[in-house]
Amino acid sequence: MIRDTEIEAGIDDLIAPLIDVAGFAPGEIDVRIILDNRVNAFVQSRRTIYVHSGLIESAEDSLMFLGVLAHELAHLKAGHVQQIDEALDRAGTAAALATITAAAIAVGGHGDAAAGVLVGGTDRANRNILSSVRRNEAIADELGLAFLDDAGISATGLRDMMARMSRQRALPKSRQSQYYSTHPGTAQRLQTYQDHVNSSPHSDTKPSTELAEKFRRIKTKLYAWTERPQTVLGSNGQGLNPDLQTYAHAIAAFRRGDLNSALKRINSLIETQPQDPFYHEFRGDILMSMAQPSAAAVAYETAISLRPSSPQIELLLGRALIATGDRTRLPRAIEVISKARTGEPKWAFLHRQLGIAYGKAGQINHADLSLADEAILQGDTIRAVQLAKRTLRRGDLSDALRNHANDIIYRYEPKN
Repeated sequence: MIRDTEIEAGIDDLIAPLIDVAGFAPGEIDVRIILDNRVNAFVQSRRTIYVHSGLIESAEDSLMFLGVLAHELAHLKAGHVQQIDEALDRAGTAAALATITAAAIAVGGHGDAAAGVLVGGTDRANRNILSSVRRNEAIADELGLAFLDDAGISATGLRDMMARMSRQRALPKSRQSQYYSTHPGTAQRLQTYQDHVNSSPHSDTKPSTELAEKFRRIKTKLYAWTERPQTVLGSNGQGLNPDLQTYAHAIAAFRRGDLNSALKRINSLIETQPQDPFYHEFRGDILMSMAQPSAAAVAYETAISLRPSSPQIELLLGRALIATGDRTRLPRAIEVISKARTGEPKWAFLHRQLGIAYGKAGQINHADLSLADEAILQGDTIRAVQLAKRTLRRGDLSDALRNHANDIIYRYEPKN
């Protein structure tokens, strides 16, 4: 996955109206970007939408992206992930392989290669699941279109996406979009979208200039990070404003290892837009690559002051402070990484970095329990229990640390 504060924050802003009309609380739904040039989006948990980078890069404008996100939000609202899990339980093990294939289709996984086997099969459980998939798609269509209308967003983007997908039938399977394979009945559903566009009062509504620019920046940044650097640097930025072109070229130069050029470009952007937190964040990334952790920490501190409560930037700041080798800066490193962990409690890498900070500060009990938390998230409960027991053997623990260690042992030590 691509974890990037700017991209994720921009997407949060774009979909905020849809989140609201769908009845979810702000911040309740996460959108994660998978580095994959195929066009696809899917849900695979109760609160997360996964989007392939290819969907964003191929979207002609924000309306196409928002249309697909409205559809995926509808799957979450209708509880389709839970329904598929229950269907798998009912299916039993007799048809396990084909049933799992159907589930992969339902959630947009990589089940397209076996889809033909499933469709042509005679197993009742498999047919029931495929029928459920198609029914779920129809429900998500209806809800997603309602969300778009309630948010005052045109459904023309979703209509255009389905029109593009319906043409996939004429292509060899090897050239068909993954979205087509994982969203059954696309061609048949196109008429539903067209009928909605014909009747909706919002069909001619254009995205605001602000949202259009935000989507363009997200798309440009993804392009700069995923396309060959030489291609990015050789592009003339057709359709981009000069600042976005400079930003893309700075990223491409960074990826090529031309750090001085990257720094020069980002400095020029900061000079004209000093309140942009993401320019300061990227400046910190460049300085870290130039082995200047103290200067990088200043850049990250500026980014956080402009955009507080940004776990990924807080993590970057903590790592820069640790890299300075200055023990007096470790308390601040522990502070910001701890705050980042609060914002992203299931990110194992954060727990490891916090353990490193504690260890360098001589707080070994805290360090071991942070590493135990990392081990739990990675599924290594044996190591987690070992670290918890090692912590308890040292004694002289605060009540909070003792309770944490005992809780790990109680929950994860194998019962005889």
